Amino acid sequence: MQKLSLCSGVHVLGVFLMTGIWGPPLSAQEDLWSRGSVGTGLLLRRLDGVKRVLMIGAHPDDEDTALLAALARGMGVETAYLSLSRGEGGQNLLGPEMDEGLGVLRTGELLAARSRDGGRQFFTRAFDFGFSKSPEESFRYWPREELLRDVTWVVRTFRPQVIVTVFSGTPSDGHGHHQVAGILAREVFHAAGDAARFPEQISLGGAPWTPLKLYQLTRRNPQEGHTAVETGVFDPLLGGSWFQVAMDSRSQHRSQDMGVAQPLGPRRSTLALLESRVSGEGPDELFSGVDTTLLGLAAELPEPVGSGVRDRLSGYRDAIAEARESPDLVEPWWAAPALGRAVRALHSARDQVRLYRGGVRPAPGWGSELDAVLEERFSLVQVALLRAAGVVVDVRMEDELLVPGESVEGVIEVWNGGPFPLRGASGLLLAPDGWGVEALDPDPADPRGVPPGEVARWRFRVQVPDSVPPSGPYYLQEPREGELYRWPSEPSLWGEPGNPAPLRGRVTLEAGESGGVEIMKEAHYRGVDKATGEFVEPVLVVPALSVTLDPPSVVSPGGGEGGRWIYARIRSQTREGVEGRLRLELPAGWSSDPVEIPFRVAGAGADAAFEFHVFSPAGVPEGTYGVGAVARTVQGTEFREGLTLVDYPHVRRTALLSPARSNVSIVPVSLDPGLRVGYVMGSGDMGPEVLRQMGASVELLGPEAVRAGAYQGVDVVVLGIRAYETRPELAAANERLLEFARRGGTVVVQYNKYEFPQGGFAPFPVEMARPHDRVTDETAPVTILEPGHPLFQRPNLIGPGDFEGWVQERGLYFLSRWDPRFTPLLGMADAGEEQKRGGLVVARVGDGAYVYTGLAFFRQFPEGIAGAYRLFANLVSLKGEALRE
Repeated sequence: MQKLSLCSGVHVLGVFLMTGIWGPPLSAQEDLWSRGSVGTGLLLRRLDGVKRVLMIGAHPDDEDTALLAALARGMGVETAYLSLSRGEGGQNLLGPEMDEGLGVLRTGELLAARSRDGGRQFFTRAFDFGFSKSPEESFRYWPREELLRDVTWVVRTFRPQVIVTVFSGTPSDGHGHHQVAGILAREVFHAAGDAARFPEQISLGGAPWTPLKLYQLTRRNPQEGHTAVETGVFDPLLGGSWFQVAMDSRSQHRSQDMGVAQPLGPRRSTLALLESRVSGEGPDELFSGVDTTLLGLAAELPEPVGSGVRDRLSGYRDAIAEARESPDLVEPWWAAPALGRAVRALHSARDQVRLYRGGVRPAPGWGSELDAVLEERFSLVQVALLRAAGVVVDVRMEDELLVPGESVEGVIEVWNGGPFPLRGASGLLLAPDGWGVEALDPDPADPRGVPPGEVARWRFRVQVPDSVPPSGPYYLQEPREGELYRWPSEPSLWGEPGNPAPLRGRVTLEAGESGGVEIMKEAHYRGVDKATGEFVEPVLVVPALSVTLDPPSVVSPGGGEGGRWIYARIRSQTREGVEGRLRLELPAGWSSDPVEIPFRVAGAGADAAFEFHVFSPAGVPEGTYGVGAVARTVQGTEFREGLTLVDYPHVRRTALLSPARSNVSIVPVSLDPGLRVGYVMGSGDMGPEVLRQMGASVELLGPEAVRAGAYQGVDVVVLGIRAYETRPELAAANERLLEFARRGGTVVVQYNKYEFPQGGFAPFPVEMARPHDRVTDETAPVTILEPGHPLFQRPNLIGPGDFEGWVQERGLYFLSRWDPRFTPLLGMADAGEEQKRGGLVVARVGDGAYVYTGLAFFRQFPEGIAGAYRLFANLVSLKGEALRE
């Protein structure tokens, strides 16, 4: 094979292989698209020209992944999606995470999606408080000026020439959050370039930026679009179309049940041009009329500096063009020499601009667009050079969970997989201030370099300080201000998905007579699962002990007399054994037996569970009371938080810390004595635990029991939320469920989606409107349509007071039409809407009773809402014999 020269006089380089401050999931897919021929080819598409597009929506899943993939993967455009919220107000098809935990999961899903379609991800401080029907309501929770401030910051720091709004900002968008996103996208088009708007951002590195074009997606009405981007184009690098890549991206929204197929053939995304600051003739395209050349940016420089910089940028472009035309993409190192010349040309251009600026490297966010682009592009072209050269860097630690006060060893490896000799090499592990890093090799530099095909290694030991905080998401470090998160003092974190990695590796390589490359990469952990093979996890700092209380919400029926059991669990993350004493922190006048319990847990992963019998004083008023827990070690360190690892195969593992707390709700609620309940869990709710606490015997019905219709031992069968969507055996054996009701049993169906009416699962015909009827105002007045109905009489007398204090919403997926044999029992509506009566309907079926309810019990139970407990107790206690034929 012909001998190749990697660099033609490449100077010291600064390469950052991390994308963004918090990367995507560490997956095989991401590795495939960032290495070798595919990685080199994709990156080469980005190196000539400067094109940026920012898409703005309200939630995870609002984005047009097809447009993002076509632009980023196919056309080399720098793309980003700004989601106002992290989706905390939705439901979770996968597991128990709700609210902040669900936001962490959906943040991970957005990053998984971006790792496929190639975009970046941004957020504002908005906390998703639930469905909203108007922008006016949304702006009551999300102050308009504050949200615009956040969107402006993202525009100023990402610097898009083109903004694409997903929504119109009108009632046609439906969801109030969608309308807010459309409104703010239009406002930021004018605000971001105005130095008088949010001037404090300028001093922090958010210089004014004026986008040139504003588009709106027209995916619901493609005929209204003036511009089309073909997304179903076959890409030989990817072996499929950009649309297929996008559908893989879309399918990462697993908690939202968003899995989709990857169809073959043509597709397109259509857009309408709303505003433009450029002029041009002919068909409109996203960047028509926009100067996207590097040479155009250099026009701001005076002569003779300008001509010198432009000459070097022309040389850079010629070298990039040669690299893209390299003869053999199967062996990408054929492109390496041209990329080496591109690095040299860009390095020289950058140095000339720096010299003109006074010899100072501009800080991020400072200087002109030319300064910023040269800094960013210089890093990017070096990444392309390393990919083409077949150089692979791995930085890994021996443990993925680091505990303050302990040490951990790590290794940096450089694999020279290409044909070019690396004459010198050194590795260094970088840690935050206060951390200790010790090199375990006598000399971190390897004078013989790294010959082709070989691997160089450097080992280190890291001492984690006692005072380092855990790796919880930065936006959860302080309590929210209303429905807005609090951002930290460090502006580099604002709008980012999460925290930077605590540890990074830096490798310096010599690749030619006068060339050198500096590589930085996030440290991670690699493990092996015997069933699935190698897996990769991020390195996280976690507390030595975590403390949780179970159940997190306790219903105490009656007037609060007697005791209730609360279970505490301690889990160790430290390698050393920990001992101390555990106690509860109780409201005034309350007591526990025992008062305190000694504990000892040995080694990482060890845990222990303890029982406390908790007593409230006689006559304690109805309400919700907080019980906490504290574990105090013999050294005097106290732990009051539980650790949850939000960890699913498709997302990046994240540490979520929450107070060790249980809410005890003293509720005057009764349940039929000896009631036996069969519960078919859906996507997850607290129904079984709530029923047990109220005194019922509850059996969780698995697939075999449901298929067999094994309901003989129960009085009532309750279907959890979205059961028909998540339990296929339920749909297959639905007739057995109805037969149970005909024989005298009671069936309670909690909210299900369109599968329920479409499948004909109810005993009599029902329908749901599209979009479905819901009442989002948790304070909306509720009318009891038949106050004398048995459902409201026993075992608890239900009245208007039972609908006070509800949270987030009244309910969702109400029925819109039903057979006359159903009786609607409640009426309610959001302001300005007609009353909706399909939130609770009851029918007699043979000798039994059948209930459908869209009331959001799953939201109320964790918050201890007394009326929700009482009404739910009446639902499961209802008997067919009490209903009229």
